[in-house]
This record gives sequence, C-alpha cells and structure tokens, in this order.
Amino acid sequence: MAWYLEEKKHMNRNRVLSFQVAAWLSFSIAVLSACNPFPKKDTHPEVPFLMDLVKDNTKFVKVIGHEHLSELIFLKDDRILIKPDNSNIPFKIMDLQGKLIIAQVFDWKLPFYVDKQGNLYFNREKYNYPDYKQHAQFKTVVFKDSIDKKSEALGDQFPDSVKFKMIDAYEVKLLQPYGLKPCEYQVVNQEKCHVFEVRNNTLLVRQDELFKSDFSRAAVEADRFDDDVLIRWENGRIASPRYMSYYQIGQYKAKCDDGTLPTLIKIKGQNYLFAYALGLFLIK
Repeated sequence: MAWYLEEKKHMNRNRVLSFQVAAWLSFSIAVLSACNPFPKKDTHPEVPFLMDLVKDNTKFVKVIGHEHLSELIFLKDDRILIKPDNSNIPFKIMDLQGKLIIAQVFDWKLPFYVDKQGNLYFNREKYNYPDYKQHAQFKTVVFKDSIDKKSEALGDQFPDSVKFKMIDAYEVKLLQPYGLKPCEYQVVNQEKCHVFEVRNNTLLVRQDELFKSDFSRAAVEADRFDDDVLIRWENGRIASPRYMSYYQIGQYKAKCDDGTLPTLIKIKGQNYLFAYALGLFLIK
C-alpha cells in the first residue's frame, strides 16, 4: 500500500511537471509570436532601395552630398547651414542654387549660435545677418569654463570644504550680472538649467552642447506605406535586429534596411528629401 501511494505521488508529480512544461512552452510561443522575432521575407521586393532610387536623375536632383556632413540645418530664410564633421573644415551657409553666403572655420571649443534674427556668433564674434560681411568681437561667457578655471587657480592650497565654498561664492558672483542663479538640478533635470542666449550684450552658455540654432525649422520624417519587417538578426556581443522599412517619398516608394531615416521638407514650394547617409535631394 505504501508502495502504491508513493508511486501515485510520483505519477502526480510527473503530471504537474508535464503541465508546467506545457504551460511554459505555450507561454514562450505566445511571447515569441507577440514579439515576432522570426525573420521574414521582404514584403515589397518590387520597391527599390532608397539609395538606388535617388540615383535616378529623372526623379531626384542632388543638391548637397553627405561627405563630411555632421549636421544640416534648414534656416528660416530657406538657406542651409552645413556643419562639418571635422574641425578643420569650414561650416557653410548657402542657398539651394549653390550660392555660398559664408564659409568659415570655427573653434569647436567655443559656442556657435544662430539667434532668432539669423545673426551668427562664433569664435567670440558676431556676424550680422543677412550677408555676414559685417562682424565684430562679441563677449562670450561659458560658465563651466569660467568655474573650471577658478577651480584650477585655487589649486590645492585650501581644504576641499573651503575650496567648494569659494567656488560656490564665485559662481553666484559670476551669474549675478545676468540675472541667473546657481542651478538647483545638478544630477537630474539638468535641462532646466540650460542657458544658450544673448543677454546684456553677451552670449551666455550654461550647458555642455556648444552648438545651437534658434533660426531653423525641422524636416519631418517620411511616412511609411507599410509596417516594418524584421529581415534578419545580426551577430555581435548582443544580437541586434535588422528591419526593412517602407517609405513614401512624394509620389515614389522606397525601402531601407540600413537604418536610414529619410525626412522631407518643402522650401519655396518645392519638396526636398534629406537623409544623413545620402544628402539633400530635390524631388521632381
């Protein structure tokens, strides 16, 4: 009898285990199906890749290439600011017909700012809109740099507690002429402390990013005409998914499998395509 009860317990444990395994498998399949981790075929093989489509001169005209391009900014006056990816290469402002307005090398360790009127501030000078031919020295204050220099000047001649109090007092004095106070958000929500503007005839910067434009408008991401499709997993330290995305570019359809994000903008009544991997194109 004891043998029978023990065997029955063993059978019950097996049933419970089998049920748990079956439940786990069902749950896993459901999760995997929901996440859709299995690669599929291209759902639109007839649609050309974007990088091939823009080569068709009957549909697109290249305005600006992507070589040495760090950032392309569409200004509100329908001109374009081209920020290079190398500090030895000049930035440029040009119109869509290729007319160069200004080209200058600027110090990346100093702020570069375009104000709401289109004036430029770089290399501690102000360049007046619209042709930028008139320029003059302009006071520029990067608060972090000033505070760091003060800390270096104090060196190790004071105990840390005393040094910190001296730096705090210096910061208060430094900010006071501009109506600013020390930032209360040193760890989180630092964006609440950010300052990048002209005040009291001085360019003030209190943030890590040293480039800003208040005279620009944004291009918008191209619409997708179908859902993205997972086409493969790429090996690495962590496997990463690669998707095929399907975009509507004006009257044309195109696809990308390399993460290219096409954007569209209308300038002077004409539609343009821009992608950092390709450049800027007029859509015919």
